[in-house]
Amino acid sequence: MANDDTLVGELARLAHLELPPARAQVLGAQLETILGYIRGLQAVDVEGVPEYLPAEQVRSGLRDDIERADMDVDSALAGVPLAHDRLVAVPKFKD
Repeated sequence: MANDDTLVGELARLAHLELPPARAQVLGAQLETILGYIRGLQAVDVEGVPEYLPAEQVRSGLRDDIERADMDVDSALAGVPLAHDRLVAVPKFKD
C-alpha cells in the first residue's frame, strides 16, 4: 500500500482517534492484510453467479424453519456461566 502512515493517520483523524506512532504502524499492517483479502476476492470469477438470491428461488441451501415450543427462562440460562435476577451476567469491560 502506498504510504501506509498517511492512510492510517487520515483514517484515525476521521474516526477522531489519537494513535501513537507504534500503534498506527500495527494498524497499518493489519489494514494492509484486510485489503489483501479484499483484493483476493476481487480476483474470484463470478461470471454467471447472481448478485443476490431472488425470493422466488426454491432452495437457498438453508434448512427450513421448524416451529417449536418456547424455551423457558430457566432452560435458556442453564448453560450461562453467571446469571443475576434471571439475566445473563457479564463482566464490565475494561480498556
